[in-house]
Amino acid sequence: MFEPPDDTILDLDLDALFGEHGEWRALTEAQVTAALADHGLAVHLVVLCHGTDTTRFDTTARLCRALAGLLRAPGVDLTVSYQDGPAPGDLAARLDRRVRLLDGYRPLADPGTGAVLPGSGKTEHLLSCLHRLLADGGDPARRYVVFLDSDYLVYDADNAFALYAPWALGFGGERCADPRFTDVEFAKGGSLRLAVAPGIAKHAAGERTWRFLDLLDAALARAVPQAPPVSEVLPSGRPPTRTSLLDVLGPTGFAELEAAVEQVTKNGGRSSRALSQWLSSRSESVVDRWLARFSHLLHGDQGATLAAWTQMELAPGYGLEVSFLLNALFRPGLHRRRIVNALGLPHAHLPKDEADNFALGVELFALVQRLQQGMTSHVTEMRPRQSPTKLGYKPVTLAPVPHAIPALYPPAATLTTGGTR
Repeated sequence: MFEPPDDTILDLDLDALFGEHGEWRALTEAQVTAALADHGLAVHLVVLCHGTDTTRFDTTARLCRALAGLLRAPGVDLTVSYQDGPAPGDLAARLDRRVRLLDGYRPLADPGTGAVLPGSGKTEHLLSCLHRLLADGGDPARRYVVFLDSDYLVYDADNAFALYAPWALGFGGERCADPRFTDVEFAKGGSLRLAVAPGIAKHAAGERTWRFLDLLDAALARAVPQAPPVSEVLPSGRPPTRTSLLDVLGPTGFAELEAAVEQVTKNGGRSSRALSQWLSSRSESVVDRWLARFSHLLHGDQGATLAAWTQMELAPGYGLEVSFLLNALFRPGLHRRRIVNALGLPHAHLPKDEADNFALGVELFALVQRLQQGMTSHVTEMRPRQSPTKLGYKPVTLAPVPHAIPALYPPAATLTTGGTR
């Protein structure tokens, strides 16, 4: 297997995009708007929604309102795609008229075998969306598709902007407006996932998804009520990155804020952390070394041109994020393009009632091994495991782990509609 070029991955945080003092924000936004208009580019922000819980519908609608400011640029549109059959009226009624609603997942089939893709999980849902976007026409190399999770309690529109802005700014090869972004065709979200305390989470139910700044204000108000809100101290337009907060609050104020946030949040994404730690301990494989460059492998947000998306062979289920990166890094025809590792502001999902994630981690480890060994590896039998809790260990019954990880799906460009439901 070849080694990708050294500059394949571009680590990009919001300070690098907007300036350490936010002084470039207006210029960057204007340049993106101009690039979209001048080159006839389109950006599709697609929010993937599933389930029948109306709480999820509320969260989807709030996220769309939080992203609405991005729609001011020409060529940027916002779509909600509903996975589980016809979209409920309760969901449609909550969405602004500017939001396009894709009504129902469409099963797809492999034209070679006639086999219909099983289930309607996240990867299958995503492929169905790509199939529909292709049918809209237009140059797929000039259309950029960003997929976002729908169940965010805390999410900044700046994080979504960072997924497509580098592509727009780099469009045109050597003649691009910003040479840092030449040949960018992929972007992977890289922000830390937080689990927010229930007492704070229940207040994050306004008209739009909370910004990270809203979370900071709420945490500080609880821990240091006499301190002014961070939103009143931080200059308008300046993102609340670590650099900005240290600069504005000073060491003492920053320490107070850090302690306040620590009281109401904890780091989430246990499977992602476990996978990252496992990869960082290995160096014998090219795949291991390159995946270890990404700090939050299972962050649910990623973007690429429609042309690139529809050439990828993606893995089912939670293998989506890993297979996305492996396609971008190693797939012939795609690997010479660059990937932005978008290090955005922390985000938080709705609270999840999750079983132990160890079995999921095993599946992901096996998927990585299988991909790097020519799709032939198998999962070994696992023994019963003790899971740590705050009150000691408890026995865990692992979810069934397949002895062979399912094969990757064919590229979306080759799939055909297998029916509707």
